[in-house]
Amino acid sequence: VRRVGGEEGPGSVRMADMIQTMKELAEEAVVPKDVKQLRACLTCHMVKHIKQFERDGCENCQDFEKEACEDFCSVNFTGVAAIMYPDDSWVARWLRKQNLRP
Repeated sequence: VRRVGGEEGPGSVRMADMIQTMKELAEEAVVPKDVKQLRACLTCHMVKHIKQFERDGCENCQDFEKEACEDFCSVNFTGVAAIMYPDDSWVARWLRKQNLRP
């Protein structure tokens, strides 16, 4: 097994573990095929995969607790607006989302 960072020790990472982590992150980064695992934040309405909420929380909400994801998210939402640059988007201004992170 090849190790990253030279010799074995607390800071070394197995190459296989790093590849597995990268594969898991890549799977979550693609556009979802269905909406069954998507959730919407009840405060800012950001839509993400349930695993992303559990791992990262909500970037826009300060009081979002990753451990209590069920209390801060909902499976009931209608429609999605994909806004990449909220400061420059008229859609973001119209939806009053121009101050939120994409």
